[in-house]
Amino acid sequence: MTWEAIGAIGQMLSAGALFFVLAQVRQARRDSRRALSQGRAEALRELAALQLDAETIRTTAKASAPLGGKVSPFIGALMDQAGLTFDEAIRMMWIASAVWDYQVQTIANVDELPPIERVQFDGGIRRMYGNPGVYRLYYETQAKPFAHPDAIRYVENVLAPA
Repeated sequence: MTWEAIGAIGQMLSAGALFFVLAQVRQARRDSRRALSQGRAEALRELAALQLDAETIRTTAKASAPLGGKVSPFIGALMDQAGLTFDEAIRMMWIASAVWDYQVQTIANVDELPPIERVQFDGGIRRMYGNPGVYRLYYETQAKPFAHPDAIRYVENVLAPA
């Protein structure tokens, strides 16, 4: 075997090792993003639970008005059209917000869902945001104006007539 042949074999082995390392780095990066997303989702759930506490709602309401806090279109509609009190409307806002945050976390990883779960997830989107009600109102007034365009595009595609 000549030195040239040995060199060629060494280059092939180096290229294979580099390919393997790059694949490992890519997988590690994907796992890291998924862990970060999961941690964020758990933190959002904990914050939503805190915001749903009756004492927190009362304190927020008491502090907001003197500080010039304005009622969001979502809360205003719940109070004006549904007859909810401010406390009840705030509670519904945090529930709808927690549901939306869950939807967004799932949308970010929707390609990894097994087909049966994807159908179930899309059906839930249609039921919640495709029909009149609290969740549709939240989607139109709170989510759509502020959410990431990819999340809105996904929901709009699911809601589009087939």
